[in-house]
Amino acid sequence: MPRILDRRSLITSVASAVVVIAITVTSGCGSGGQKPAQVSESVYDRVIRTGVIRASYTNYPPYCLKDQNSGKLSGIFVEALEEVGRRLSLRIDWTEEVGFGTIFEGLNSGRYDIFGAGVWKNSTRGKVGDFSKPLMFNVIKLWGRPNEKRFTELSALNAPDVRIATQDGAIEDVIAKSDYPKAARVSVPQLTPWSEVLLNVTSKKADVTFAEPAAVNIYLERNPGALRELAPTKPLRVFANCYAFRLGEEKFKSMLDAALDEIVNDGTVERILRKYEHVPGEFYRVAKPYDNPPAK
Repeated sequence: MPRILDRRSLITSVASAVVVIAITVTSGCGSGGQKPAQVSESVYDRVIRTGVIRASYTNYPPYCLKDQNSGKLSGIFVEALEEVGRRLSLRIDWTEEVGFGTIFEGLNSGRYDIFGAGVWKNSTRGKVGDFSKPLMFNVIKLWGRPNEKRFTELSALNAPDVRIATQDGAIEDVIAKSDYPKAARVSVPQLTPWSEVLLNVTSKKADVTFAEPAAVNIYLERNPGALRELAPTKPLRVFANCYAFRLGEEKFKSMLDAALDEIVNDGTVERILRKYEHVPGEFYRVAKPYDNPPAK
């Protein structure tokens, strides 16, 4: 005959079962069970805990320049990030040189916290990463040899006999693929010095490339008259130039943006830009909201 539990015995039995289930779930069902998922540390929490921002970079003057003998880095974004670190009482550790095509892979896998050499913000990159407030803006223009006369109209670029010099994964590669798919691309690998892109034009391996004036003017200092701007009335692109980091790191972004506001507003960024500017107006400045004229 089945044993009938009184009310007190029933409550005790149920409570014991709950305890057993809780212990089993917590312990992962013994040695063969799965362990509870570990919550990954945010970039902000890791940076505050260690006092270090791990930065990757690519050698792309004037934003980041690497001395090939000493390995020392300089340039606009390098100096600005070092100043941000100083004001936040954080050390910048320049950990890894990367190509433009692998920036976000390293950020999202946690190899480094920030891409510290400056990158142009666009929709494709916005799907896989996040960006700081801009340090400046850059325009992208069309460049070719001085005697080049075929490309007064940009539409003439979209033809099979046109060769566009690019670097794999860089913005000129993106523009060539999206805007001029019929043209041929003459590419150099990532981590190749970007001056090789311009050399492919001047050596007649390619006809044109897309670049910002600041990068071309550095090349023209060593090679006067080697290139000229084509179709000058219309820039191909205007980009915000920013630091990049992993998606979803809102606390890290907030901290970084606060420091960037400070060094933009107190004139530090302006002094850095003037130091590296070869021609006045190469870099489009971030407008200060308090510089706007009052409404009439």
